Amino acid sequence: MSPSARLTLFVSSYAPLLGVFALHDSQAQGRRPRRPFGKGAPTILRMGLAALGVPVIPFVLLWARRLAPQRLQAASCQIRDGDAIAYIATYLVPFAAVTATTARERAALGLFVLLIAIIYIRSELFYINPLIAVAGYRLFQVVMPANASVVLITKRAFLPSGHEVSARRLGDYV
Repeated sequence: MSPSARLTLFVSSYAPLLGVFALHDSQAQGRRPRRPFGKGAPTILRMGLAALGVPVIPFVLLWARRLAPQRLQAASCQIRDGDAIAYIATYLVPFAAVTATTARERAALGLFVLLIAIIYIRSELFYINPLIAVAGYRLFQVVMPANASVVLITKRAFLPSGHEVSARRLGDYV
């Protein structure tokens, strides 16, 4: 998967948070003297990124269906749904910094988000996306007979050990 596709999925993973911030700012008129992230263009940008981030998941899933399927023999499987919950924890820092009113506080928050983006893209964590979970997909860590390990994104609720599945490779180990 290309770096630009990974970046797109990263933005998509933050679409819910961007949408919440956009709604927060749009509803804040008259209640506070200063909004933490500004008004006008910043709010419109967040709304736009949130709106563009949501439909990315169906496009990625359609794209994945066009890839050639591979047979995987699962020697052992472990549910990894907790990864998405742990990723959502990164949403907490921006909420804690919602009172960032100075340029220095906003820059610190921006650097934090940039750091998360770099780690997300370089670590190939594009499969950890809350919108994928909302769409009904689950994550499994699958160890194959040769001890190679991959992450499987599937709608299956359960994947027994020793089961063979047809999968499409999205990345080095996804």
